[in-house]
Amino acid sequence: MNKNKIISCLCLLLSPAVMAMQPMDDQSLSVATGQDGLNINLSTPKIEFKQLAVIDPDGWDTKSVAAAEYRNRGALVLAQSPNSTLSNLSITAKSSGAVTNLNVNAAIDVDKGTGANGAFANIGLSFGNLDELDVSKFSVYTAGSNAVSDFGVTSAGVYTQRSIFGASTATLTTGVKELLRLSDGLNIKFLASNKPKMNIQLGAAPQSYMVRLGGAIDSICGTGTGCNMMLVSSYATESDPTTAPVGASFKFQMKASNSSTGFRLDNFHAGIESDGLVFGNYVESCSTTPATCITSDSVDLRLNEIKFGNDMTTIPAVGSSNYRFNGLQNSPIGNIGFTNASVTDLKMKVSGL
Repeated sequence: MNKNKIISCLCLLLSPAVMAMQPMDDQSLSVATGQDGLNINLSTPKIEFKQLAVIDPDGWDTKSVAAAEYRNRGALVLAQSPNSTLSNLSITAKSSGAVTNLNVNAAIDVDKGTGANGAFANIGLSFGNLDELDVSKFSVYTAGSNAVSDFGVTSAGVYTQRSIFGASTATLTTGVKELLRLSDGLNIKFLASNKPKMNIQLGAAPQSYMVRLGGAIDSICGTGTGCNMMLVSSYATESDPTTAPVGASFKFQMKASNSSTGFRLDNFHAGIESDGLVFGNYVESCSTTPATCITSDSVDLRLNEIKFGNDMTTIPAVGSSNYRFNGLQNSPIGNIGFTNASVTDLKMKVSGL
């Protein structure tokens, strides 16, 4: 068989697959039933990245805000803590306490809908044997104009991604400020009998919301006294992120009050409205029809070892600029928290992005 015939045969064999990957327009989607659908399985032991940013391109870009208000690009960035010895920020999956592969199954299909409801795509996500997620230590930063990226600043029509760090994680670039540091990372443990899941609908969304969550959380930072968090104000040496951070610190811990049911996510949902991103477990009719209101499962929440200011290993002389608390070493002021607490008709909205 000559080369031309071989190529012709390959084209005939591959043509159905090629056609299946073509984008569908609204008319084609409206007549598709998606009965068989598509299943995608992904298995990986760890997810790693340098930085993750949510960028607001125009600040307070609204007529109701004074012209003097900030209107340039800004961002919240998730990345390694300053001077970190880690190469990347990582998210690791665990099963029964041991590191395992994160198995993600995506069941995807489309439906032409009925009447005014219209066509929609449905993506059901499940996470196999996932019991826990371990997030390595990290910080949350605020970043000013062009500190994370720019478009058309250095070259017209060109998008340029930038790092919030200088030559290493020991230095922060101009316009970047550390806001929150999690020096122990974060651990999220799910209920073994009700593993996490998520259903996403694009288009008409007959489930009423773009994203619906499922599963149940057993605890967040549930071991010991919790995960250490600090709202960073400065550093032991002012503006030097290589030195110890200074601010308000505490150890965060959340546990489901009922260990049998956990903190169930089944009624929680998220989506996009005309004025921003929304998240919660609310129903729109709650304010007029109390019987429709949704109350979450109860949780026990604690902020342990609350501390303000710097740890002074050497008590400074009376009258020095670092003198604190009449010569006493800075110590935690105590713990606060609540038990069996729940929330009804929770709705959170993020606007302005």
